[in-house]
Amino acid sequence: MKITYKQLRQIIKEERYLLDNEDRVSEMREFSGSKSGKKVMQAGNKISSAASAISDVAEDQTGKMRETLHRISEFVGKLGGSLSELNTLEEGTSIADTLPTITELKQLHKDIQKLEK
Repeated sequence: MKITYKQLRQIIKEERYLLDNEDRVSEMREFSGSKSGKKVMQAGNKISSAASAISDVAEDQTGKMRETLHRISEFVGKLGGSLSELNTLEEGTSIADTLPTITELKQLHKDIQKLEK
């Protein structure tokens, strides 16, 4: 049986379509289910608890130091929360959406520089 060029192209298109539409598991989901992923999530929980400790220290401070420590706590808390919840991502969401933003990092950088003056 001979296959024409058009038939071969059609077979390849169909096969590619089937492969593209198979239930895929993202690399992130695969990682979060692994032993290493669980270790990262545990580390994220530790980072979140460090954010809570920083927040407690901030309550004992006044002025700019208090404000800066609260910002640090929020930043670290977001980072820890993102890492600790690697396996709870829903369809259509991204771990990148839960991370602190560049704007937050820049503001934190400015606040720390002000404290150093």
